[in-house]
Amino acid sequence: MAEGGLNLPPRAPTFAPGDVLHWPPERFRYDMREADTRERVNRMEVADRHRDLVWGPPMVLPAGRWRATVRLAFDRWSCRHKYCFEFRAAQKHVKHEFTPGREGVFEFIAEHSWEKLATAEVRVRMIESSLGGLFEFQGAKVELCPDPIHPS
Repeated sequence: MAEGGLNLPPRAPTFAPGDVLHWPPERFRYDMREADTRERVNRMEVADRHRDLVWGPPMVLPAGRWRATVRLAFDRWSCRHKYCFEFRAAQKHVKHEFTPGREGVFEFIAEHSWEKLATAEVRVRMIESSLGGLFEFQGAKVELCPDPIHPS
């Protein structure tokens, strides 16, 4: 055997339609500007230029139609800016651009399909510059959707 062993492709656990993966805020990566001044790493001041605010966690998932739901909170200043939520896998992504328009907690949903094993992740980015406001990422869930052609 060659030194270093076999280099096997990643394996994904098996899932049944309706199975849900809960991804808490601690599993994600964040824009770390002024992170040392934050009470929680997932609650941040958005003043500055456009940028990725949160992304991850990269996870290998099997082929199928998947639904990702993110939960985001905006204060009265951050809700005025434009954001983008992306669900990525298989070198493609589904994106939803939005401006919350009011303060509060919102859930955004995106569905994405791929035909073979792929690394998936979610991403939230601010797509315009901001003079201020607080944004909080409250986690995500990813669910394998039922097959509409072959329901179980």
